[in-house]
Amino acid sequence: MRSSATGILAAALLATALAFPWYESKADNLEVPPLPQWQAEELRDHPLVGKIWSRQTNGFVSPQDYGTMLARSRFVLLGEVHDNADHHQLQAWAIRTISKLRGARLVEGAPQMDVVAMEMLTADEQKTLDRFYGRNARVPRTRTAEDFGRFMKWDKLGWPDYRIYQPIVEETLNAYISIVPASPARAENRKVSKDGLGSLPDGEATRLALDVPLPTNAAQDLAEEIRESHCRLLPEAAVPGMSLVQRLRDARMADAMLVSDTKGAALIAGNGHVRRDRGVPWYLVHRGVSSNAITVVRHIEVDADGLEPKDYDLGPQGAATELSDFVVFTPRQPKPEPCDEMRRQMEAIAAQRKKQSEGSETPATDGTEKDTGGKDGATPPPR
Repeated sequence: MRSSATGILAAALLATALAFPWYESKADNLEVPPLPQWQAEELRDHPLVGKIWSRQTNGFVSPQDYGTMLARSRFVLLGEVHDNADHHQLQAWAIRTISKLRGARLVEGAPQMDVVAMEMLTADEQKTLDRFYGRNARVPRTRTAEDFGRFMKWDKLGWPDYRIYQPIVEETLNAYISIVPASPARAENRKVSKDGLGSLPDGEATRLALDVPLPTNAAQDLAEEIRESHCRLLPEAAVPGMSLVQRLRDARMADAMLVSDTKGAALIAGNGHVRRDRGVPWYLVHRGVSSNAITVVRHIEVDADGLEPKDYDLGPQGAATELSDFVVFTPRQPKPEPCDEMRRQMEAIAAQRKKQSEGSETPATDGTEKDTGGKDGATPPPR
């Protein structure tokens, strides 16, 4: 009798709860937002487009499961091919999803995201960023994502059109998350390229884990990636310096994420920077972060001949599915022939150096030549 009455009461309470909008809102908060519509048109009908591969399950997962896993992670690294608008839409979706699910307390004890570190901003932009946020203003003003592009003079930074990056900034501002520069100052790039790690302040290389050598295969793979991304036009003598600059960039990006202390952080960077074997995750782990606290997402453009996830091999260290925790497959962004522009640029550099007085045999470079739009989206743009 009592059991029957209890059941009737429970049913009545449930029916009452369902009748109120707050119940529906709470349920909605547990659902991830819809995935964005595709912007790129090339290979939209490819069978992998829109699918999300999970290394943990060794199979495809739903956007709901993917978003939930992102919300549970302390450090989320979101890779990209720089000029693909779909990758930036998906990065913005990830930030929105993490903020929404954590805000709904979907994951007990999950850290709130404290910062979004962006490869596109160097330490040189910190003062401008402070002005954008009004940190030194007597009366701080509310800023919008549109203001951000103008404030930062994005069109002078050498990256693709700000309009494709704006959704990331918009979602970050909406979630009250701070944007921080992830890349080192340009002068630091130049010094390290020319003079090595000894040009850093005392103890800095050790603090950043740059004194720990990469595994041999990873170091060789990095050097080969630099040669390939520069269309094999780069003098061989420049490769060691540029490899060191790439390591510096990865180490600084990890450092930018660690300013969040015990809270969470996301990184927006090229796919080459977020790979687990030698990119930013490698430095996070060597700084004491548990590998389980890191989630790596690589947004990969599909290839007409690549019909299975295992077909997307990205070097001797293994396939894309082994270098990351999730791979999100997208249409391709059409690109001009990258080596034509690289060849023109290298010829201009050679002509400029010919006019200079005799110096070191090693070409001086800060690792910031024109972005060739390589497969990993990792080669830095011009400065």
